[in-house]
Amino acid sequence: MKDARRQGFTLIELVLVIGIVAIISVIAIGKFSDIRKEAQRRTNIANIKNITRTINTKLAMEEGEQHYGMFAYCEALIDCAEGGGVPTGNPGEYQWSDSWFDGSGGIVPGIYCGIKQTAEVSNAAGVTTGVVAPIMAAHENNVGLDAFAAKLGMYFIANDKELQSLKDAGISIVSYHNYRNAQAATLGWSSTEWGKSYGLHATGGGPGMRADLSACYPVVLTNGNAIAVLNPAKCESIYRDLGLDYASTYNVSGLSESDPETYFQKGICKRVVVVGMGRDSEINTKLFENQPRCPVLDKKHYRNYLLCFTMNNGQGNSGTTVTFAGVIDPAGNTAKQAQYNADWGS
Repeated sequence: MKDARRQGFTLIELVLVIGIVAIISVIAIGKFSDIRKEAQRRTNIANIKNITRTINTKLAMEEGEQHYGMFAYCEALIDCAEGGGVPTGNPGEYQWSDSWFDGSGGIVPGIYCGIKQTAEVSNAAGVTTGVVAPIMAAHENNVGLDAFAAKLGMYFIANDKELQSLKDAGISIVSYHNYRNAQAATLGWSSTEWGKSYGLHATGGGPGMRADLSACYPVVLTNGNAIAVLNPAKCESIYRDLGLDYASTYNVSGLSESDPETYFQKGICKRVVVVGMGRDSEINTKLFENQPRCPVLDKKHYRNYLLCFTMNNGQGNSGTTVTFAGVIDPAGNTAKQAQYNADWGS
């Protein structure tokens, strides 16, 4: 006859079972996290390739035509100083420093790295009472383009020929980020020259708490307006991955990392303009049912994919011809580099 006292588990046996289940759960959660990250990396690769293929197909279908507006309302990646103001400088010059994109409130204007004018932040209704503190806290953690900002610089459009070339490529109207108001709807442009002459209106919405959803407003590019460009001294791999000419710099004198013009003057490479494929851009709203976002980055980072355009140094029919060169993710990875990251799990 069996002893009834042996029908259940002992305390030691129960503790052992719980311990084993806990260990298996930890391993399973870790594996699930790895699988999720791997899926995100593979999705990122697919997004880069899909965007590139879609744009190239569209351009091929319209070969010989001007692409006015095709890339309109792409994001300029430039921080604006004093809400409503557009970064301007001496035409044809650069701003190139590791300090002006500082995400902790450094010098503005600069490459997009999150809202800086937090003292002027208001909510969607333009009211500051009771909402400033949490919004400011969110902005403190908004790192924008993060590390890739160090490889970008600002170029101030030099002349009418460059403007015409940008317009031919469809980039005559861009969206700048508005930092002082953080709510583009409060700009009230409908009765101003912006609204009357250009039909422009503030776009975006919400208080601008996230890097990929901060309020933006469109502007028409003019001489002296700032656009983001690659630093050729730090982006050789991007040039080569995109199939762009990049000559050897071995034994070439007079090159300066702080002055990209030296690379262009020596014929090392072409100037590469970089804009964000924002949610209001024509290329996004017309060619994609759902906006591609970089899944590898969390929401405090700028997650819209970046479009690269070469600007020839010589004088063509329209001046310095601008042509579409390819797509990189918000971390500055080409499809090739993203593939490498996926293969090696970094």
